[in-house]
Amino acid sequence: MKIFSIKTNRFLLTKMTASDGDKYFRLSDNENVMKFVTGHALNRQESDEMFDRILKENETETYFGRYLIEEKRTGKLVGAAKLEEYGAEVEIGYRILEEYWGKGVATEIAKALLVFSIRKFQPPAVIAFVNVENAASIRVLEKAGMSNLERIEDLDEIKYKFSFSPQTNPLMKKALYILLGIIAIFILAATLMPKNYAVEREIIINKPKAEVFAYLKPLKNQDNWSVWMAKDPDVKKTFKGMDETVGFTSRWEGNEEVGVGEQEIKKITEGERIDTELRFIKPFESTNDAYMITEAIGPEQTRVKWGFTGAMPIPMNVFLPFMGMEDSVGKDFSDGLKNLKKILEG
Repeated sequence: MKIFSIKTNRFLLTKMTASDGDKYFRLSDNENVMKFVTGHALNRQESDEMFDRILKENETETYFGRYLIEEKRTGKLVGAAKLEEYGAEVEIGYRILEEYWGKGVATEIAKALLVFSIRKFQPPAVIAFVNVENAASIRVLEKAGMSNLERIEDLDEIKYKFSFSPQTNPLMKKALYILLGIIAIFILAATLMPKNYAVEREIIINKPKAEVFAYLKPLKNQDNWSVWMAKDPDVKKTFKGMDETVGFTSRWEGNEEVGVGEQEIKKITEGERIDTELRFIKPFESTNDAYMITEAIGPEQTRVKWGFTGAMPIPMNVFLPFMGMEDSVGKDFSDGLKNLKKILEG
Protein backbone atom coordinates (compact mmCIF):
# COMPACT_ATOMS: atom_id res chain seq x y z
CA MET A 1 0.00 0.00 0.00
CA LYS A 2 1.37 3.38 -1.00
CA ILE A 3 2.15 5.79 1.83
CA PHE A 4 0.96 9.27 0.93
CA SER A 5 2.94 12.05 2.59
CA ILE A 6 3.54 15.78 2.25
CA LYS A 7 6.60 17.58 3.63
CA THR A 8 7.11 21.11 4.90
CA ASN A 9 10.26 22.67 6.31
CA ARG A 10 9.58 21.35 9.83
CA PHE A 11 6.80 18.82 9.52
CA LEU A 12 5.75 15.60 7.86
CA LEU A 13 2.11 15.03 6.92
CA THR A 14 1.25 11.33 6.54
CA LYS A 15 -2.11 9.98 5.44
CA MET A 16 -3.84 8.28 8.40
CA THR A 17 -3.96 4.49 8.68
CA ALA A 18 -5.64 2.06 11.09
CA SER A 19 -2.68 2.21 13.50
CA ASP A 20 -3.21 5.95 14.17
CA GLY A 21 -6.32 5.70 16.40
CA ASP A 22 -4.48 6.61 19.60
CA LYS A 23 -2.87 9.67 18.03
CA TYR A 24 -6.18 10.81 16.65
CA PHE A 25 -7.76 10.52 20.10
CA ARG A 26 -5.09 12.85 21.49
CA LEU A 27 -6.44 15.51 19.13
CA SER A 28 -10.11 14.72 19.68
CA ASP A 29 -9.83 14.64 23.48
CA ASN A 30 -9.06 18.37 23.63
CA GLU A 31 -11.96 20.78 23.99
CA ASN A 32 -10.06 23.76 22.59
CA VAL A 33 -8.81 21.84 19.54
CA MET A 34 -12.35 20.57 18.83
CA LYS A 35 -14.09 23.89 19.57
CA PHE A 36 -14.85 24.66 15.94
CA VAL A 37 -15.24 21.01 14.87
CA THR A 38 -17.73 19.43 17.26
CA GLY A 39 -17.90 22.11 19.93
CA HIS A 40 -16.66 19.73 22.62
CA ALA A 41 -13.98 17.14 23.36
CA LEU A 42 -14.73 13.58 22.26
CA ASN A 43 -14.58 10.52 24.44
CA ARG A 44 -12.73 7.45 23.16
CA GLN A 45 -15.78 5.86 21.59
CA GLU A 46 -16.76 9.08 19.78
CA SER A 47 -13.19 9.56 18.61
CA ASP A 48 -12.95 6.00 17.27
CA GLU A 49 -16.25 6.35 15.42
CA MET A 50 -15.05 9.54 13.77
CA PHE A 51 -11.70 7.89 13.04
CA ASP A 52 -13.42 4.92 11.36
CA ARG A 53 -15.23 7.29 9.01
CA ILE A 54 -11.93 8.92 8.19
CA LEU A 55 -10.32 5.55 7.40
CA LYS A 56 -13.12 4.76 4.93
CA GLU A 57 -12.53 8.09 3.22
CA ASN A 58 -8.79 7.39 3.18
CA GLU A 59 -9.18 4.10 1.30
CA THR A 60 -8.83 5.82 -2.08
CA GLU A 61 -5.36 5.54 -3.60
CA THR A 62 -4.99 9.32 -3.99
CA TYR A 63 -3.60 12.21 -2.00
CA PHE A 64 -7.10 13.19 -0.95
CA GLY A 65 -7.87 12.32 2.66
CA ARG A 66 -6.89 13.07 6.27
CA TYR A 67 -3.31 13.37 7.50
CA LEU A 68 -1.45 13.36 10.78
CA ILE A 69 1.05 16.17 11.23
CA GLU A 70 4.28 15.26 13.03
CA GLU A 71 7.60 16.95 13.65
CA LYS A 72 10.28 15.74 11.28
CA ARG A 73 13.02 15.92 13.90
CA THR A 74 11.27 14.32 16.88
CA GLY A 75 8.25 12.53 15.42
CA LYS A 76 5.98 14.31 17.95
CA LEU A 77 2.33 14.67 17.07
CA VAL A 78 1.44 18.22 16.03
CA GLY A 79 -2.05 17.99 14.58
CA ALA A 80 -4.15 16.79 11.66
CA ALA A 81 -4.82 18.09 8.14
CA LYS A 82 -7.04 17.31 5.19
CA LEU A 83 -7.18 17.53 1.42
CA GLU A 84 -10.63 17.00 -0.10
CA GLU A 85 -12.24 17.34 -3.48
CA TYR A 86 -14.89 20.05 -3.49
CA GLY A 87 -16.30 19.87 -6.97
CA ALA A 88 -13.49 21.01 -9.26
CA GLU A 89 -11.80 22.79 -6.35
CA VAL A 90 -9.61 21.42 -3.56
CA GLU A 91 -10.50 22.04 0.08
CA ILE A 92 -7.78 22.21 2.73
CA GLY A 93 -8.10 22.09 6.53
CA TYR A 94 -6.07 21.56 9.68
CA ARG A 95 -6.23 21.13 13.47
CA ILE A 96 -3.23 21.91 15.65
CA LEU A 97 -2.51 20.82 19.25
CA GLU A 98 -2.60 23.67 21.76
CA GLU A 99 1.10 23.51 22.61
CA TYR A 100 1.90 24.46 19.00
CA TRP A 101 -0.43 27.46 18.82
CA GLY A 102 1.17 30.84 18.18
CA LYS A 103 4.35 29.35 16.71
CA GLY A 104 3.58 29.73 13.01
CA VAL A 105 2.73 26.04 12.66
CA ALA A 106 -0.75 26.53 11.24
CA THR A 107 0.50 29.07 8.70
CA GLU A 108 3.29 26.75 7.55
CA ILE A 109 0.82 23.88 7.16
CA ALA A 110 -1.77 26.00 5.33
CA LYS A 111 0.82 27.33 2.89
CA ALA A 112 2.22 23.85 2.30
CA LEU A 113 -1.24 22.40 1.58
CA LEU A 114 -2.00 25.34 -0.70
CA VAL A 115 1.18 25.01 -2.74
CA PHE A 116 0.93 21.22 -2.88
CA SER A 117 -2.69 21.34 -4.07
CA ILE A 118 -1.90 23.80 -6.87
CA ARG A 119 1.11 21.82 -8.09
CA LYS A 120 -0.45 18.37 -7.75
CA PHE A 121 -4.05 18.92 -8.82
CA GLN A 122 -3.94 22.24 -10.73
CA PRO A 123 -7.47 23.15 -9.58
CA PRO A 124 -9.22 26.39 -10.53
CA ALA A 125 -9.07 27.29 -6.82
CA VAL A 126 -8.02 26.00 -3.40
CA ILE A 127 -10.59 26.72 -0.69
CA ALA A 128 -11.02 26.49 3.08
CA PHE A 129 -13.99 26.99 5.40
CA VAL A 130 -13.58 28.66 8.77
CA ASN A 131 -16.01 29.57 11.54
CA VAL A 132 -16.64 33.34 11.66
CA GLU A 133 -15.56 33.34 15.33
CA ASN A 134 -12.28 31.54 14.66
CA ALA A 135 -10.15 34.66 14.45
CA ALA A 136 -6.84 32.76 14.66
CA SER A 137 -7.60 30.58 11.64
CA ILE A 138 -8.91 33.57 9.70
CA ARG A 139 -5.53 35.27 10.18
CA VAL A 140 -3.71 32.08 9.18
CA LEU A 141 -5.61 31.77 5.90
CA GLU A 142 -5.02 35.44 5.14
CA LYS A 143 -1.29 35.00 5.78
CA ALA A 144 -1.33 32.02 3.43
CA GLY A 145 -2.61 34.34 0.68
CA MET A 146 -6.23 33.24 0.63
CA SER A 147 -9.15 35.65 0.24
CA ASN A 148 -12.46 35.73 2.08
CA LEU A 149 -15.04 35.20 -0.66
CA GLU A 150 -18.35 34.84 1.13
CA ARG A 151 -20.21 34.32 4.39
CA ILE A 152 -22.18 31.06 4.57
CA GLU A 153 -24.95 30.42 7.11
CA ASP A 154 -25.42 26.68 7.71
CA LEU A 155 -27.86 25.14 10.18
CA ASP A 156 -25.13 24.41 12.73
CA GLU A 157 -22.65 27.26 12.14
CA ILE A 158 -21.84 30.46 10.30
CA LYS A 159 -18.60 30.28 8.34
CA TYR A 160 -16.47 32.05 5.78
CA LYS A 161 -15.32 30.53 2.53
CA PHE A 162 -11.71 31.40 1.78
CA SER A 163 -10.18 30.84 -1.64
CA PHE A 164 -6.91 31.05 -3.48
CA SER A 165 -6.71 31.08 -7.27
CA PRO A 166 -3.61 31.80 -9.35
CA GLN A 167 -5.87 33.82 -11.65
CA THR A 168 -7.80 35.82 -9.05
CA ASN A 169 -5.56 36.03 -5.99
CA PRO A 170 -4.96 39.69 -5.05
CA LEU A 171 -1.21 39.21 -4.66
CA MET A 172 -1.00 37.53 -8.03
CA LYS A 173 -3.12 40.28 -9.53
CA LYS A 174 -0.89 42.93 -8.00
CA ALA A 175 2.23 41.21 -9.33
CA LEU A 176 0.60 40.92 -12.75
CA TYR A 177 -0.38 44.60 -12.77
CA ILE A 178 3.16 45.59 -11.78
CA LEU A 179 4.59 43.41 -14.54
CA LEU A 180 2.19 44.83 -17.11
CA GLY A 181 3.05 48.34 -15.93
CA ILE A 182 6.76 47.69 -16.37
CA ILE A 183 6.16 46.27 -19.84
CA ALA A 184 4.03 49.30 -20.78
CA ILE A 185 6.74 51.71 -19.58
CA PHE A 186 9.35 49.66 -21.42
CA ILE A 187 7.37 49.80 -24.70
CA LEU A 188 6.62 53.51 -24.29
CA ALA A 189 10.28 54.28 -23.67
CA ALA A 190 11.24 52.20 -26.70
CA THR A 191 8.75 54.12 -28.85
CA LEU A 192 10.07 57.51 -27.74
CA MET A 193 13.77 56.71 -27.77
CA PRO A 194 15.87 56.87 -30.97
CA LYS A 195 16.44 53.68 -32.90
CA ASN A 196 19.39 54.89 -34.94
CA TYR A 197 22.95 55.28 -33.74
CA ALA A 198 26.17 56.58 -35.28
CA VAL A 199 29.83 56.76 -34.28
CA GLU A 200 32.48 58.74 -36.14
CA ARG A 201 36.09 59.68 -35.48
CA GLU A 202 38.62 61.61 -37.58
CA ILE A 203 42.34 62.30 -37.76
CA ILE A 204 44.74 64.47 -39.77
CA ILE A 205 47.40 62.53 -41.71
CA ASN A 206 50.38 64.37 -43.15
CA LYS A 207 50.21 62.74 -46.57
CA PRO A 208 48.55 63.70 -49.87
CA LYS A 209 44.93 62.67 -50.28
CA ALA A 210 45.61 60.39 -53.25
CA GLU A 211 48.21 58.42 -51.32
CA VAL A 212 45.95 58.05 -48.28
CA PHE A 213 42.96 56.94 -50.36
CA ALA A 214 45.08 54.46 -52.30
CA TYR A 215 46.05 52.79 -49.01
CA LEU A 216 42.47 52.73 -47.67
CA LYS A 217 40.92 51.32 -50.83
CA PRO A 218 42.15 47.70 -50.39
CA LEU A 219 39.99 46.23 -47.63
CA LYS A 220 42.78 43.82 -46.69
CA ASN A 221 44.94 46.75 -45.57
CA GLN A 222 42.48 47.40 -42.74
CA ASP A 223 43.96 44.43 -40.88
CA ASN A 224 47.23 46.39 -40.60
CA TRP A 225 45.80 49.23 -38.55
CA SER A 226 42.36 48.23 -37.17
CA VAL A 227 42.54 47.32 -33.46
CA TRP A 228 39.97 44.52 -33.73
CA MET A 229 42.08 41.98 -35.57
CA ALA A 230 44.90 42.55 -33.09
CA LYS A 231 42.65 41.25 -30.30
CA ASP A 232 43.08 37.72 -31.63
CA PRO A 233 46.45 36.83 -33.22
CA ASP A 234 44.97 33.51 -34.37
CA VAL A 235 41.93 34.99 -36.12
CA LYS A 236 41.01 33.14 -39.32
CA LYS A 237 40.43 35.32 -42.40
CA THR A 238 38.86 34.35 -45.72
CA PHE A 239 38.17 36.52 -48.74
CA LYS A 240 35.72 36.48 -51.62
CA GLY A 241 35.96 38.53 -54.80
CA MET A 242 38.53 41.08 -55.98
CA ASP A 243 39.79 43.59 -53.46
CA GLU A 244 39.30 47.30 -54.21
CA THR A 245 36.04 46.49 -56.05
CA VAL A 246 32.39 46.48 -55.04
CA GLY A 247 31.33 43.08 -53.71
CA PHE A 248 34.69 42.12 -52.23
CA THR A 249 34.06 40.47 -48.85
CA SER A 250 36.40 39.83 -45.96
CA ARG A 251 35.26 37.26 -43.35
CA TRP A 252 36.75 36.67 -39.93
CA GLU A 253 36.37 33.99 -37.26
CA GLY A 254 38.04 34.75 -33.96
CA ASN A 255 37.86 34.35 -30.20
CA GLU A 256 34.96 35.51 -27.99
CA GLU A 257 36.15 39.12 -28.15
CA VAL A 258 36.49 39.22 -31.95
CA GLY A 259 33.58 36.92 -32.78
CA VAL A 260 32.48 36.00 -36.29
CA GLY A 261 31.47 38.36 -39.05
CA GLU A 262 32.19 39.80 -42.47
CA GLN A 263 32.68 43.13 -44.21
CA GLU A 264 31.68 43.80 -47.81
CA ILE A 265 32.54 46.76 -50.05
CA LYS A 266 29.23 48.25 -51.15
CA LYS A 267 30.31 51.46 -52.95
CA ILE A 268 33.49 53.27 -53.92
CA THR A 269 33.51 56.97 -54.73
CA GLU A 270 36.99 57.21 -56.22
CA GLY A 271 39.29 59.41 -54.23
CA GLU A 272 36.55 60.42 -51.83
CA ARG A 273 34.73 57.68 -49.97
CA ILE A 274 34.51 53.90 -49.39
CA ASP A 275 31.24 52.43 -48.08
CA THR A 276 31.10 48.95 -46.58
CA GLU A 277 28.58 46.77 -44.80
CA LEU A 278 29.54 45.12 -41.52
CA ARG A 279 27.65 41.93 -40.75
CA PHE A 280 28.24 40.58 -37.25
CA ILE A 281 27.25 36.94 -36.77
CA LYS A 282 28.64 35.99 -33.35
CA PRO A 283 28.34 36.61 -30.42
CA PHE A 284 25.26 38.52 -31.65
CA GLU A 285 23.76 39.28 -35.04
CA SER A 286 23.61 42.82 -36.38
CA THR A 287 24.26 44.75 -39.56
CA ASN A 288 25.91 48.16 -39.75
CA ASP A 289 26.96 50.54 -42.49
CA ALA A 290 30.57 51.70 -42.26
CA TYR A 291 32.48 54.31 -44.24
CA MET A 292 35.88 55.93 -44.78
CA ILE A 293 36.05 59.50 -46.08
CA THR A 294 39.15 61.40 -47.22
CA GLU A 295 39.25 65.20 -47.43
CA ALA A 296 42.23 67.22 -48.61
CA ILE A 297 43.05 70.09 -46.25
CA GLY A 298 46.34 70.92 -47.99
CA PRO A 299 48.78 69.46 -50.56
CA GLU A 300 50.36 67.24 -47.92
CA GLN A 301 47.53 66.86 -45.41
CA THR A 302 44.40 64.72 -45.44
CA ARG A 303 41.52 64.49 -43.01
CA VAL A 304 40.31 60.89 -42.65
CA LYS A 305 36.88 60.20 -41.21
CA TRP A 306 35.93 56.70 -40.10
CA GLY A 307 32.47 55.93 -38.90
CA PHE A 308 29.53 53.58 -38.89
CA THR A 309 25.77 53.77 -38.49
CA GLY A 310 23.06 51.33 -37.59
CA ALA A 311 19.59 50.86 -36.18
CA MET A 312 18.28 48.83 -33.28
CA PRO A 313 14.64 47.70 -33.52
CA ILE A 314 11.97 48.43 -30.92
CA PRO A 315 12.00 47.46 -28.07
CA MET A 316 15.71 46.57 -27.94
CA ASN A 317 16.59 50.21 -28.64
CA VAL A 318 15.95 51.04 -24.96
CA PHE A 319 19.30 49.43 -24.20
CA LEU A 320 21.21 51.80 -26.49
CA PRO A 321 22.07 54.33 -23.73
CA PHE A 322 23.56 51.50 -21.64
CA MET A 323 25.70 49.94 -24.38
CA GLY A 324 28.28 52.72 -24.37
CA MET A 325 28.52 52.58 -28.15
CA GLU A 326 30.00 56.06 -28.47
CA ASP A 327 32.73 55.42 -25.91
CA SER A 328 33.69 51.81 -26.64
CA VAL A 329 33.45 51.82 -30.44
CA GLY A 330 34.64 55.41 -30.61
CA LYS A 331 37.84 54.52 -28.75
CA ASP A 332 38.52 51.62 -31.13
CA PHE A 333 38.03 53.97 -34.08
CA SER A 334 40.38 56.56 -32.58
CA ASP A 335 43.06 53.97 -31.83
CA GLY A 336 42.73 52.51 -35.31
CA LEU A 337 43.11 55.91 -36.96
CA LYS A 338 46.22 56.58 -34.87
CA ASN A 339 47.68 53.30 -36.14
CA LEU A 340 46.82 54.33 -39.71
CA LYS A 341 48.57 57.67 -39.22
CA LYS A 342 51.74 55.93 -37.95
CA ILE A 343 51.81 53.58 -40.92
CA LEU A 344 51.29 56.26 -43.55
CA GLU A 345 53.60 58.83 -41.98
CA GLY A 346 56.26 56.33 -40.88
